[in-house]
Amino acid sequence: MRRCLTHALVAVAMTAPMSALAQENNNCPPGAWFCEDVEPPGDPAAGPPSAHPAEAPPAAALPPPSPAPPPGRRATRPAPPIVVYQTSPPGQPPQVIVVTPGSAPPPRVIVRRVTPPAPPPPPKLRWRRQWGVNFRMQGLMMGREHGGAEDAGMGGVGISLRYRPVPAFALDLGADILAGNDYHGYQRTEVPLSLSGMLFVNPRSRTQFYFTGGLNMSHADVERPLSEAAAGGDAYVSNTEYDYFGVQGGIGLEFRLSPRLALNIDAIGFVRGRTDDGVVPEFRDPVTGRTTDTSGGGLFRGGLSVYW
Repeated sequence: MRRCLTHALVAVAMTAPMSALAQENNNCPPGAWFCEDVEPPGDPAAGPPSAHPAEAPPAAALPPPSPAPPPGRRATRPAPPIVVYQTSPPGQPPQVIVVTPGSAPPPRVIVRRVTPPAPPPPPKLRWRRQWGVNFRMQGLMMGREHGGAEDAGMGGVGISLRYRPVPAFALDLGADILAGNDYHGYQRTEVPLSLSGMLFVNPRSRTQFYFTGGLNMSHADVERPLSEAAAGGDAYVSNTEYDYFGVQGGIGLEFRLSPRLALNIDAIGFVRGRTDDGVVPEFRDPVTGRTTDTSGGGLFRGGLSVYW
């Protein structure tokens, strides 16, 4: 009995230093009853194990919390970012426009390039109705094939009011005065009136070609010599009046010097008949003896037109 107790005490006495030595050297054999279930210390260079949560950073490293809004007011949104606009007009360096809302610096900057729109096309020119006045000089040509006088020829001036409602058409109301020697060589003064239409072939060109045609009426005074007094040598003349109505037509060119000024030249032919009560025919063919009251001729005109 004493011998067993002695052996037990010796075993207990030896267990204490062995446990301390096992804890110091960390060489606990597996399955030993004196080893505790403790986790060995980790590598100081490695991070903490994934099973344990990371430690919270110190309070100084965290951003200060936003102050809570006062009661009854909604939380304000963060300040909007800075917006930078870059405009690039044609032919000029880009211009930078910075828009900063608020006084606090925003967290980010957004740059937007703004390209100005293309310039609008030029407006289309619209036709505007025009009024005009034409001043002209003219010469009258008469045929001499059937007994006409060698010195036959007349000339004069004229004026007309012109209305052009559309580019390709115009109305012309004119009055002229002509003087000179008529077909028979008699002195004649004639005042024709005319109403004509003008059709422009190329109205948008600077040089415009046109056709013209219309009606005309005229009044003429003719001095016809009868005899001469033997003593004084004065000629006795007879004044004869004629009235005519007819048609005319021709071609011409108008040269635009500016939107308000133009030069024109044209050639007009006319045919007319007498409308007065005269019983004596105006024309007689000396070869055939035929008579007629129908006459015709040609006008060559040149003038200046003023439009408004």
